[in-house]
Order: sequence, then C-alpha cells, then structure tokens
Amino acid sequence: MNSGSDGRRDDLTPVIVHTDLSVRGGGLARAVPERASLYARHFKRVVILTTGFTPELDAILTELRERGSLDERVIVRNFFQHSSWIAGLGVPPAAALAKQGPDVVSVAQQLPGRSAFRVADRHADQKHPYGYRYYDTEGTLVLTSTSANATKRHELTAVAPGWRARPGAWGSIVARWVDEEIASLPGPVLFSLQRGLIDPVLVATTKASRKVVSLHNCHYEDPDDPTSGIRRTFRAAFSPGAVDEIVCLTEQQRHELEVDVPHAVLRTISYPGRVPREEPVAKDMSLVVMVAQLQERKRVDHAICAFGLVVARVPGARLDVYGAGPETRALQRLITELGLQGSVTLKGYSHQVGVEQARAACTLLTSTFEGFARVISESMCRGTPVVAYDIRYGPRDLIRDGTDGVLVPTQTPEALAEAIVELLNDPGRASRMGLEAKQTLDRFPVADFERSWLEVLSPQPGAATKRVTSAVRTSRPHRAARRLRALVRG
Repeated sequence: MNSGSDGRRDDLTPVIVHTDLSVRGGGLARAVPERASLYARHFKRVVILTTGFTPELDAILTELRERGSLDERVIVRNFFQHSSWIAGLGVPPAAALAKQGPDVVSVAQQLPGRSAFRVADRHADQKHPYGYRYYDTEGTLVLTSTSANATKRHELTAVAPGWRARPGAWGSIVARWVDEEIASLPGPVLFSLQRGLIDPVLVATTKASRKVVSLHNCHYEDPDDPTSGIRRTFRAAFSPGAVDEIVCLTEQQRHELEVDVPHAVLRTISYPGRVPREEPVAKDMSLVVMVAQLQERKRVDHAICAFGLVVARVPGARLDVYGAGPETRALQRLITELGLQGSVTLKGYSHQVGVEQARAACTLLTSTFEGFARVISESMCRGTPVVAYDIRYGPRDLIRDGTDGVLVPTQTPEALAEAIVELLNDPGRASRMGLEAKQTLDRFPVADFERSWLEVLSPQPGAATKRVTSAVRTSRPHRAARRLRALVRG
C-alpha cells in the first residue's frame, strides 16, 4: 500500500462509470457523488466517467460541489467532451438536417463553445430522440445509433452505413474510451451502479484491474415472482466471469442471488443511518409525507387513493408528496377527481424533504420494487416510522414490523389506508415507533458502511466481515439447480 503525505493511497484508482450526474433525483443519483466523495477521502485519484450527452455538465458539477455533495478532488470526465472518437468527427452537413419524415424533427447537437458533431432525430410527439447520426470530416455518414426506448435519450445500439451492416452495441464504443481514460491509472477499479446502459460498457472494458457492480433495484422480471426470470438488463453483469463482485444493498437480495447466480461473488452493503442535519421540529400528527419520483413504478396513485379512505375516517389528515416526474399531471387529475385538493398536495421536488419527514406522523412507500429504498432509513433516522408495502427490496431489511414501522403485505390502497388510519388514530403508538426507528443509526453504522466500500476495492481473502458486508461464493447446489431451471425461461 502506497500513500502520500496526506495519508491518501495512490496504489488504486476508484473509477465510477455512470450515464449522468444530476442535482436532482433519487437514491441512485445521490449514490454516485456520495461514493466518489467517500473514496476521495482515502485515495489520491478518484474518477467519475460519464457517458451521456450533458451540455450543462459544468453547471451541475459546480452546484454539486457548492452543496457539498461532491468532493472537489473527484475528477469528472465525459465521453462526448473528452473521447478521441468524438473529437475526430466532422460537422454534420446541411443536407443532414433535411426532413426525415412527416413527423420527424432533426436537430444538430453541440457542446458549449464547440461545433455541432451529430444530428438527433426525434418524433414530433416525443420528448427524446429515437436516433442519432454521426459524420466524418468529409460530411459522410459514418454511424447511426438508436436510443434505448421512447422515454430514454441514451444510446443503445449503433450501425454503420451499408445494407450488409449489422447493429452493434453502443457500449463497445464507449468502452474503448473508458479504456483510454484508465490505461495510465494505477490499479483502476471500475464500478457500475446502472443496469442496461453501463454494465455492458463495464463488461467490454479490458484495462480494469477489478470490476464491481452494485445493484439498486430488483433483478426479477416480476418483482413478486422469483421464478419469473432475470430481467434482461441484469444479464450482462450476471454472466459468468463478467465482473469480479456484485454488491447488494439488502440481505434478502443477496440470499436470492446465492441461488439465482451461484457462480457470483456477492456482498451486502446497506446504506447507513445518518444523523439528520436539520434542527429538531415539532411533530404534526395529522401529516403524512411521501418522497418519491412521480413515475408509474412508485405507485403514488395508491397513496392518493388510500388517502381518500383515510380522510373519511380521520378528518384533517393531510398527505404531502415530494417529487417530480412524468406522472405529475395524471396524479394531479386523480387528486381532483377524488375531491382531495384540500387533503393531498403534490409539493414538487425539494432538497428540504428531511424537515418534512421529521415533522410527519409517518411516511409512505408504495413502490412495486426498490433496491434499498433509502427514503425509509432517512425517515427512520429522523424519528418517523414508515408505512411500506412489503416489496423487494428494502422494507423488510429495515423495518421491524409493528416496532418501528408497518409492513403492508397486501399491496392495495385499502390495506395501506388501514395501516395509516391505525397510526393516525393512535399518536402515542406512532411516537413510540418513531423513537424505536431512530435505532437505525446504530443498526446501520456509517463506519461499517465506509469500511465495507473500502474493502471492495482490494478484498482480503478470508477477511472477517460483519452482517453488513457478507461475501459468499457459492450456494446450495440443489436449490440453485431448481431455481436456474425456472429462471432460464427469462
């Protein structure tokens, strides 16, 4: 181990590969700068390689650093800003902007202070492009790429011109850039936190000394059915020999992966409890808070419908929902249709949700699946119990049902409403649960979390580990065989 005068090591380089950095977003968006900042306290060089087209990247970095979310020492590089492949392209010719179809909008894209380097094609009724075109310095088309789907702007496949050309993986182009970036770094350890787009890049790289993926949601096609097959976006990382280690956020997921992916090296590192930064606030025992992206899989509509039943039994009860997303208008219409304008409010995205979590009688989680649902631990650390659907993954690892929160086994608005009403009608019970919930700080210590992520960089064979970080290599063969026969359908 080598270290400089400040004690930071220079024998390894943590490198996180991710699509974009963001000043907004949920647990995954926050995990990237948090982990990079953790490593920056211990290593001379820490790098984030972003693969998405982000013209506002400099402004994002400035805000993250001013806010204290990203350590100043973390180096951030971007594929579109720094790759030699992009630098060697030419400006798209004027003819490239000719109308491609009656409903197609074609726009030349560029980075601030630079010339245009590609054309984005978008259907007029869609937000994101369905494809991109790249040209050489002679104005000749050299590559066409396509996005993952209508709701994503990131590229997935690429094909060269010509009727014999076959589509290839966009990730292989990005992987070559990643190899260029890490080739001269000492002991580069690559991390992927994102399925589908980044895992294929990680698998295709050749210069890493170690490859690690961390899971942030459920790996089953049907989160309620473990025999439904492994989701397609997880398969690259789960292939034998693809990565060196898979890190889960919950013990439940690790135990299931022992069977589903018996060849994998697995470890559990749960998010820690963290002492709230806010000053204590008085409780409002009529207030329920929800923090979630307003997208379909978060099932905010369940919470709204449940509250229609709650206010009929607990007049004066209120639900404040913090978050933004594509379902905003539909959810606002639902509130109006149910006549809940005075009881349910969509508050939008906020960096101050911690204060509202601390003020509430309870918070809600109604997702179809999660990776850990850190909003649960964040609420509990503030002394507020959580009423959550018992889903994969997170609620069962965090909540001691009936002691510091409530697990709702039946995922319906009616069952959710019943659990909320019981708490609101018994403020003493809610207060006692809140006091128990604060034990999250001791159950998931920050020191264990940080030590575990440092161990991932250079694990010692046979090193003793605590529950929060349990490494395994194999599972019971007979269970694995049965499960794998079922999973092969996926």
